[in-house]
Amino acid sequence: MTTNLPNWDSLHIGDAITPLVKRPTPVQLFMFSAVTWNRHQIHYNKDYANHDGLPDVAVHRALLGNFLAQMLTDWLGDAGRISKIEWSVRAGARPGDTLTCTGNITGKHEEDGKRYIEADMRIENQDGTLIAPGKATLLIY
Repeated sequence: MTTNLPNWDSLHIGDAITPLVKRPTPVQLFMFSAVTWNRHQIHYNKDYANHDGLPDVAVHRALLGNFLAQMLTDWLGDAGRISKIEWSVRAGARPGDTLTCTGNITGKHEEDGKRYIEADMRIENQDGTLIAPGKATLLIY
């Protein structure tokens, strides 16, 4: 959680969201499979993933979305919450990859007495490959 919480007056279109770097491990993928009851072996069995044509086990789409959500909630702290989040996976990610989550504020509006910002987000790997773009709407308290 940040100590410099965002507040409505200090947020501007184009502002960056504090980046988050994640390095998924095989154990993390196995545990995520277990906690989400995802039995698909491409996420924890390298031989099975190789048989399916993958070079290694694959990071879950939902885990990538969790990384984006963590970036947002780490940045927001107690100053707000995620109202809506969406992402799509464009390339695979594997254990050992360095995944950098970044985002920028793209909009700011008030509706029914509530304050919202919109943000574009993305995950790129260590080679600069776009893994997952996304968007979010955040409620600011």
